[in-house]
This record gives sequence, structure tokens and C-alpha cells, in this order.
Amino acid sequence: MSRRGKIRLWAFGLALVFIGGGFLIDLRLSLNQSGTRLEYVYQRALGDLTDEVSGMGRTLEKARYAGTPAMQSVLSAQLLEQSGGAKAALGSLPFSMEKTERISRFLSQVGDYALALTRKSFSGKELQRQDLEGFSTLQAYAGKLEEALTGIQARLTAEGAQINRLESLLNNVDEIEELALLDDDFDSVAKEFADFPALLYDGPFSDHIPQREPLYLKGEGEISREQAGEKAAAFLGCEEGDLEFAGEGGGQLPVFSFAREGEQIRVTRQGGEIAYYKKENSGAGSLSYEEALKAAKKALEGLGLPPLQESYYVSSDGLCTVNFHTKAAVGEEEALCYPDLIKVTVELEKGGMVEYDGTGFLMNCRERSLSTPALSAEEAAEGLSPLLQVESTRLAVIPTPGLDEVLCWEFSCKGEDRRRVLSYVNTETGLEEQLYLLQIDDSGVLAS
Repeated sequence: MSRRGKIRLWAFGLALVFIGGGFLIDLRLSLNQSGTRLEYVYQRALGDLTDEVSGMGRTLEKARYAGTPAMQSVLSAQLLEQSGGAKAALGSLPFSMEKTERISRFLSQVGDYALALTRKSFSGKELQRQDLEGFSTLQAYAGKLEEALTGIQARLTAEGAQINRLESLLNNVDEIEELALLDDDFDSVAKEFADFPALLYDGPFSDHIPQREPLYLKGEGEISREQAGEKAAAFLGCEEGDLEFAGEGGGQLPVFSFAREGEQIRVTRQGGEIAYYKKENSGAGSLSYEEALKAAKKALEGLGLPPLQESYYVSSDGLCTVNFHTKAAVGEEEALCYPDLIKVTVELEKGGMVEYDGTGFLMNCRERSLSTPALSAEEAAEGLSPLLQVESTRLAVIPTPGLDEVLCWEFSCKGEDRRRVLSYVNTETGLEEQLYLLQIDDSGVLAS
């Protein structure tokens, strides 16, 4: 190679080194900037979490002294906003999931508990001392959480540590000995929340809900795996030997699971009832809703169920799902019991059942003693919006947020622009318990 060629090659190589070095420097600067931005997000989230929890503690103290439903309502709205903001901030921080689960539930309970007591106040029931003690308990734990968060912020400032760096340590098992203060400090308050007392109230985050037992099966004895196999085979119309045992499970509704090609079925350990069934389906067909309903009713025959009434349905992808419910006597009338839900799905080609879900029925159905309504339908309708025109009325049992039940007048109404609306008014208090918008089209009837 000539001397000129060597010089050119050397110059080209040197240029590549400079270009590569510049690229690495630029990349490093970009990563540093990204890390700085992420650190800012973390610091902001930690600050927001601390502020929301601090405000929550003050609002909980006020709630203990609120004397009217109107003030309870105002404070409930504040607590819902504060607890929601705190959960959002907590979700943005790199705390270990197992250490935040109970705290996240606590934050949900704060707003939910206040809302439940507001509903109680507006229903005309006086708040009891134990209700107010619930606010005291929540306030005390909000104080503990605020103290822990303030301590974390102080240590981060004093030691010049970065949350971004701590997150990388938490995810790096090779540096486990260096696990930093953020998760360690949070561990202490997480342990305290492990001892948080059960909070029982009418709301979806009440601690009684995970402990609920299937009411329809109350008093029934447990069956063996072999007996469950017999029940499953009878339901499917096949031989027991055709079924493969697929395990146990079910949580609040313990079941034996079985399977055969393209099908699965679950039988309750207590009482031996069919809890769930599903069959693979191609999803094609053109049966009408009336034909699908007839097929669904036929599929329910022979299951030993009480009389059922269909309510809403949805059709899509060659399938039609129909909701069925039990009925309960109310004097000389009947009320539709929405909690006792059975879902039956049939394929729209030949009408065969491809799915059965009796979970709602098994968890909620029991003998009910329903009092004659204190308010007539006409009296209850006086509380409806003037924009609604009542078209039909019936009695219905509906679930509350805490999975209790309340007897209501169900008003099927027409609103503006032909909007279909369902309103449920408490037969005792006259309070509007639920309001749903109906979507009715060729695919079915949906409530939202």
C-alpha cells in the first residue's frame, strides 16, 4: 500500500473513532437525561403520595365530626379523590408488589368506607359509634403511612440517594446486599398494615367480601371426587371414564374440575352442584333470539333449579348469552332477584349450550323474607328525574356495593332522544339506589 493510502486509511480510522466516541457520549447523555426525567417522575410521585395521604388523614378526622348527610357527602367526595390520587402515585413508584398490596387496599377502603356511610346517612339511618370508630382506625393508619413516607423523603434528601438507582438495585439480584432504603423503609410500615383490623361495611372493599360463602349450598355436605365425576358425567351425558380429572380450586366456591376433548366442567365440592361448563365452538349460525331463548331454557331443564326468569341477553360471533334469575314472593307480587344470576350461552347454529355459569346463583340464592313495600310504585316514582317517562314497573332485588341486597321498584323509563333508562328506587326509603343506561340493538340488551 502506498504511503498516501496508509495516511488515508489512518485518517478514516481516526474519524471512525471520533464518530464512535461522539455517539457513545451522546448515548450516555441521552441515558442520563432519561434517568433524570425518570427520577423526577419518581420524586414527584413520592411527594404526591405523601401529600394525598396527609390530606386524607385530616379529612378522615373531619368525617368523625360531620353531623349531617350533606357534610358527609362532601367529605366522602374529598376522600374518594384523595385515595384515588394516592393509589395512582403509589402505582408509579418502584415498591415491591407484595409490600404494597395491603396498603393499596387500605387506600381503596378509605374512600369506599366514607361513601358507604354517606349512603347510610342519606337512607335515614343514624351513624353509630362503631361507624365513627372506623374513621378513627383509618385515620390512625393514614398517620402511620404519612410518617413512613415523610421518613423516606428525608433519608433520600439527607443521603443524596436516587429512587431511579434504587429501582435498578431492587431488580438486580447480584446487588442484593445493597438493597436500598426505599424498599427497606417501606417494609416497616407494610408490616404494620399486615395487622390492619378487618373493616366491615357495605362496600366492595369491605373485608367480609373475600370471606363470603355460597349461600345456596349452606348446610350441604361435601362430596368426593368420584361423586363429582358422576355429577359431571350425568350433566354431559357421557361415561365417567370419558372424563379426565383436571384438579381442584375455586376460592370461595371450591370445585372439582373435569375435562374431555373440547369441554371443561366444574362441580362444587359442597353439595355437588354444576358451577361452570364450557365447550369449544366455531361461532357461526343465525338463530333468532326467541329460538336461542327456547334452547337456553331447554338446556336448564333437569338441573333441579328453582323457577327462573330471563332478563337481558347479548348476541355476537354466532353465540347468544341469556341471563336468568330467580323470583321471590313479596306479598301477592313477585320480585326478580338479580343477584341469583345464571348465564347460559347457546350457539346460533343448532341451539346447543356451549357455556353455563351458575356462580352468581350458587353464591347468592337462598330463601328470602321480603317485606311488603312501604312505598307504592306511584310514591317511589315521585323521586325520579322529570326527564324520565315511566313505561313499566316491577319489584326487584338488587345487590348493594357490599353485596348485601335491597328491595327496589324497578322503573323502565324513556328519556330524551328515546334513551332507555332503568332506575331502582328503594321501597323503604325512596332513595334512588341505582341508575342504568340501556343499549338496545340487534345484538341484545346491555346495561351500563
